[in-house]
Amino acid sequence: MADWYKPDKSAPALLAGVKVVELATVIAAPTGACMLADFGADVIKVERLGVGDTWRLDRAHLTPDSAWGGGPHFANNNRGKRSIQIDVKDPTHLAALQQLIGTADVFLTNVRPKALERCGLCYPSLAARFPRLVYAILTAWGLRGPKADDPGYDVGAFWAASGMQDFTRHDDGDKPGNFPPGAGDHITSMQLVAGVALALLHRQTTGRGQLVDTCLLRSGIFGLGYPMLNVACAPGQKMVREPRTHHYRPSFNCYKCADGAWLQLLGLDHVRLMPRLLRALGLAAADVAGKDEAAQIALFDALFAQHDSAHFERRLAEEDMWYQRVQRLDEVLRDEACDEAFVRVPWADFPLVACPLQMGCSDKHGPAGPPPVAGEHTTAVLGAAGVDEAAIAKIVRDQAAARAKL
Repeated sequence: MADWYKPDKSAPALLAGVKVVELATVIAAPTGACMLADFGADVIKVERLGVGDTWRLDRAHLTPDSAWGGGPHFANNNRGKRSIQIDVKDPTHLAALQQLIGTADVFLTNVRPKALERCGLCYPSLAARFPRLVYAILTAWGLRGPKADDPGYDVGAFWAASGMQDFTRHDDGDKPGNFPPGAGDHITSMQLVAGVALALLHRQTTGRGQLVDTCLLRSGIFGLGYPMLNVACAPGQKMVREPRTHHYRPSFNCYKCADGAWLQLLGLDHVRLMPRLLRALGLAAADVAGKDEAAQIALFDALFAQHDSAHFERRLAEEDMWYQRVQRLDEVLRDEACDEAFVRVPWADFPLVACPLQMGCSDKHGPAGPPPVAGEHTTAVLGAAGVDEAAIAKIVRDQAAARAKL
């Protein structure tokens, strides 16, 4: 295969020179800011006094000696950033933060709207003062509607409220499936990145900043676009669940082998691929003639149960029948095909999850460095923004006092 990636080694990172101020916690918005940092943006993370972003504490026991003072999940979502600590309820701190935002290209947050309004950090307030500012906000429910200011995580907005959690049930009597932690956060974070990129392009064209509004709920519904439209086109009818034993296309179903492994067949084009599947299973067309989908699946279930997955992977490959092994997470980490989904760095003894978007214009994209210690860059960042020395001194004293109480 030709090498498509021949980056210009002299070219700067794509977002070099873009300054982002992030006032956000936990996963979704910080991950979006992290991806911007991977592409070269200078991301300044604004953390509360004391411990900082409480996400630092998540699974911190897994990395007890970390230089950044936190767990691996914080590291994955906050690599390459700088950190300051601010108390937005203190007038001196808040004025310094607003001055810093005035020097930025992007303000990125996941704080709920009413709290932003109380401290003058809502979009109307900042847009009036800084018309070139790109204002990016990621919420659970969006900025409009009856739940606009409600709290919410991805397990609530992306998973439960979107219909996705219910969709995992085999039938109405079955329990909902387990949620992959942070999945909705990470998916929505890339929509935030796309919105910021579009807004920066808009500013380049018009000279004006823009509001970027992303939310977990819309992200979940967008992901369910195919089944959602099926329901929308049948108003008044209850959603029909399709268990795997009655799948509409047996060659596009998943099957359990004798060793307990599952193989997901990819025969969506069943006219072309069903003959290949039949040959892999030692069957002829006459063996399935006249059988409905449920009967075909029952036959295939019985055959797959007779041998281990290695046997069927070999047979499917020999017949060029498309399939994919249903992998466990530990298998994903060992799968060579998944290598580019991870990145290894010298400052961590575990792999980081890489940005799923790759750009061929530069070889300088990727983690710019480790995550910061909470408040590590307060003096330097605020000084560069022109904040008064006396104000910086007070903020640093307050930061130290709060840390001393931990």
